Amino acid sequence: MSARLATGIAIGLLLTGCASGPQLANDEALIAPRTAFVVPPPAADAESKTIAQSIVAHYRDQSFTFAAQIQIAPQDFDLVALDGLGRRALTVHWTAGKMDFQAAPWLPPLMRPADILADIAIVYGPEHDVAQSVARSGATLTTTPRARTIAKGNRKLIVVDYGDGEGWDRSAKLRNLAFGYEIDIRSTDAEP
Repeated sequence: MSARLATGIAIGLLLTGCASGPQLANDEALIAPRTAFVVPPPAADAESKTIAQSIVAHYRDQSFTFAAQIQIAPQDFDLVALDGLGRRALTVHWTAGKMDFQAAPWLPPLMRPADILADIAIVYGPEHDVAQSVARSGATLTTTPRARTIAKGNRKLIVVDYGDGEGWDRSAKLRNLAFGYEIDIRSTDAEP
């Protein structure tokens, strides 16, 4: 696989990875210019579950497909993502305030686990936690049963539209208007 294609695939999965800078804490991601998002830690009262996801990332005129497996337990979060060829692209283990992260050697070195976790939290995290995190950067969260919008003033930064279902067991489309990418997610709550 060429370095250019590998970099393109990585951009599709970790579109915010290159936008983040070294000034951010390990649990912070840049979700728009001058808008940091502190990823809420795994909850102590989280219900144990296993989630399977099919992800299609769109950036400019390119699309990239990934599959992810997420396991959640009280104060634990594990993610394994495979690229479109079935190769392990990355692994994130987050517990007790510590994130362990392993990336395939063909992914860009600027990739950060907080960038991946931020998109997941924005789409599937508890409304209160997401609202609190974006408020730290002067942004607001508006939620309806079918959508979430993060905005600063009158400018929409991120819009999430949901399909039928509830919680993790539904489809979602995240549009990051600030950085110009979209992620289509089909998520299934596959009880262990």
